[in-house]
Amino acid sequence: MAGVSFATFISIGLPLIVLVYALSRRRLSAFLFGILAFVGSQVLLRIPLLEYVSTHSTGFVMLSATQPFLFAIVLGLSAGIFEELARYLVMRFLMKRRDWQAGFLFGAGHGGIEAVLFVGIPVITLLLTPSSLTDNATYLVGGVERFFAMMLHIGLSIIVLQGVVRKKFSYVLVAIAIHGFVDSLVGIIPLYVPKAYILPVLEVTVAVIAFAVFYYSLLLKRKGELQ
Repeated sequence: MAGVSFATFISIGLPLIVLVYALSRRRLSAFLFGILAFVGSQVLLRIPLLEYVSTHSTGFVMLSATQPFLFAIVLGLSAGIFEELARYLVMRFLMKRRDWQAGFLFGAGHGGIEAVLFVGIPVITLLLTPSSLTDNATYLVGGVERFFAMMLHIGLSIIVLQGVVRKKFSYVLVAIAIHGFVDSLVGIIPLYVPKAYILPVLEVTVAVIAFAVFYYSLLLKRKGELQ
């Protein structure tokens, strides 16, 4: 049950902790704007669009079968474009407070709701049917993955916020590139790495990138570029 408990804490407990923090600091709006950006870009737009194309486009299906490398890049970049543009639009036109803490809470809301929807709810569902809890390691890995994904979302949110504050769209393009690259790895790494090593290689690579992006956001705070 250790893996399940860890996944539950990361995917549900951690977002709730940040939510309570945001409420205590009267900064709830930034957290909610992050949720809005994810739900709007992924749940309402990208995922339904991909489902529609997968059902109605033979070319799209053939691309996945004949050009898996290119297909992985297309899927990865689509995630980066939809999510980072959503971040930018919400920050640019809705979010009034644009300091470092606002960017942090925005990213925590964005990554937090993703964790709740993709890991938290499924784990809770499985807890209601204990007989389904067969592979504890899977949930442990899922929790670790969500932790670094939230770290990445926070870092990317602050990069986009820097672009909004500086009025330079190039920062948004950087965020799209990073996001697209990370998501593309999910499809690319299995093409070149032996099956037994796919998961550790993928998780370590994503963790390193997430840490680097998050560390960059900390440097911005220390330099006073986003107070």
